[in-house]
Amino acid sequence: MATRKRMTKKEIRERAEAKKWAQEAGLVPPDKPKLNRKKFIKEAFEEWDERPLCYTWDHYLTHAVAFMSTRMDRRGNPTPEAVGAVKVLRCAVALQRLVEQKREAGEAVTYGMEFEALKSILEA
Repeated sequence: MATRKRMTKKEIRERAEAKKWAQEAGLVPPDKPKLNRKKFIKEAFEEWDERPLCYTWDHYLTHAVAFMSTRMDRRGNPTPEAVGAVKVLRCAVALQRLVEQKREAGEAVTYGMEFEALKSILEA
């Protein structure tokens, strides 16, 4: 099996110039700005905390998770976002099972118990 040869600095520069020209000509879409993940999460939680409290949120959450979990890449494989959405579902089911087990046993649920119940899902 042949190994790839590293591009020279000249080749890297030529490709960058070609990409820049193609973007200016409208042949290639412009680069997307990087997502500030911390800011995105903070803003999402702020929006979530400001929502009106009602039972219809079960419907919206279920619909959103269903939408996210069916996302595929160009080759038809699930995206990392789809896997994350399904992990949320599995975490919810695992937490519900843990709470039911502890309720039947008359015990309280601790954060450590929750973490142990979710550890295998989070690391998958």
